[in-house]
Amino acid sequence: MRNKVIYKVKNTDLLLNQFVSLTKKYKYSCLLNSNPSSKDQPRNYNNFSFILALDKIDLIQSNHNSFNKLKEFHLKKKDWMFGYLSYNLKNESSNLYSKNINNISNHNLSFFIPKYVFIVKGNNLTIEGFDSKENISNFYQNVIAIELSNPQEVKYELIQRESKDIYLKKINMIKDHIQNGDIYEMNYCQEFFLENTLCHPQDVYTKLNSLAESPFSCFLNLENINIMCASPERFLKKTGKKIISQPIKGTSRRSQDQKEDKRLFEQLSNSIKDKTENIMIVDLVRNDLSITANKSSVKVNELCSVYPFNQVYQMISTISSEIELTKYSFSDVLKSTFPMGSMTGAPKYSAMKIIEKFEEFNRGVFSGSVGYIDPAGDFDFNVIIRSIIYDSISKYLSVSVGGAITNKSIANEEYDECLTKASLMFNALNFNFDD
Repeated sequence: MRNKVIYKVKNTDLLLNQFVSLTKKYKYSCLLNSNPSSKDQPRNYNNFSFILALDKIDLIQSNHNSFNKLKEFHLKKKDWMFGYLSYNLKNESSNLYSKNINNISNHNLSFFIPKYVFIVKGNNLTIEGFDSKENISNFYQNVIAIELSNPQEVKYELIQRESKDIYLKKINMIKDHIQNGDIYEMNYCQEFFLENTLCHPQDVYTKLNSLAESPFSCFLNLENINIMCASPERFLKKTGKKIISQPIKGTSRRSQDQKEDKRLFEQLSNSIKDKTENIMIVDLVRNDLSITANKSSVKVNELCSVYPFNQVYQMISTISSEIELTKYSFSDVLKSTFPMGSMTGAPKYSAMKIIEKFEEFNRGVFSGSVGYIDPAGDFDFNVIIRSIIYDSISKYLSVSVGGAITNKSIANEEYDECLTKASLMFNALNFNFDD
C-alpha cells in the first residue's frame, strides 16, 4: 500500500526542471508532461500538469503474447505502471514480421512499477511511495534542493537514410498500390540517424520540450532506451468505461507573421486532402473501438478541428466509446486498437504489410506509444511522434518522421511536410539540414 504526501508548489516550472535533472540518477524513469502553461494547445486535453515515475521496484518486458502478460501482471500487482508499447507489437497481433534491422534494442512491450510517483495538478503535488511519509518528505526535500546546471549544447550531424529522389519515387509507387485498390491511405516514414554518438538525453529533452510545449510530451528512460518526445497526439485514454481516441491527420507550418499564420490556418481548415486523410482514420478508429464497445456507444465527438501548437497547426478528431467492464479489460482495448490508425493507414493490415515493403528501417518504439496504467486499470497513452530516440548501449540516435499518403498526395509536398515536422527535432539537436 502506497503512502501519500501532498504539497503546494510555488514554482511548477522549476520543479519540472528539477524532475528532469533527477532522472539522471536512475535507470528507470518516466516523465509525462502536459505543458499546461502553453497557450497553444487544445483546452481540457489533459487532466494533470505532469507526472514523474521514478526508480523501479518491478518490471515486465515481453516479445510474445504481450498484451495478455500485461493484463496478468497488472492483475497481480494492481499498481502504477509506466512504459512503452513498441510498433512491433503488430507482429504479435497481426501475424506480421519486420525484415529491417532495428538499431535500437527494445522489447515489444516494457513497463515498470516505480518506487515513487509524483503527480502535479496545478499547484498541487501528490507523492505516492512505499516509504514512510517521513522518508517520502525527506526525499522530496532533496529533490527541491537540486541546483540546475546549463544544458550541454551539442551539434548532432544526422544522416538521411534515403535520399529525396528515392523518397519521391516511393511515394509514387505507394500511390500505385492505392490506385490498384490495395489500400486507401498509408503512413510512410523516413529516418535520420547517427551512429556511435554520445547523447545527453535530459538536456536534449529540455530543449525539445521548450521548443514544442506539446500536450503529450514525455521523457522515458528504461535502461538503454531513451525517448525524448514532443508529441501533440493522444493515442488512447481510458477513464472507467469511457474510451477516447484523438487521431491527428493534417499538418501545416505556422508563421510569425499574423496574416500569413491566419492564412495557413484557413488553408489547413479547408483542405479537402487533409480532411479526407483525417476522416479515413476516424472511420478506422470507429471500427477498432467497436470491437470492445457497448452497442451504439461509439461516437465522433469532434471531426477535423484545427488546433494551434507552437510550431505547427494540427487537424484533430475525437472519437469515444464505452466498454463493458465485466467483459473486457484495459489490455483488450489496447490490443484491439494498436497500432494506431494514424501511423498505419487503411485498411490497417494491408497498410502495415506495404509499410514493411517500402520503409528502410525498423520503426521499433517510434510510432508506438508511451503512457501509464493506474492501479484501477485506467490509462492514457500518446503517439510516439516528434521524437528523438537514443540507445545508450549501441550509441545509436534516431529521428523519424512521416505522413499519410493518399491518392491526392503530391510527392514533393509530402516530402516538405516531413521536413516541417522534422525541423523541431533538428532544432533540438542543433542540426542544420541541407536538402
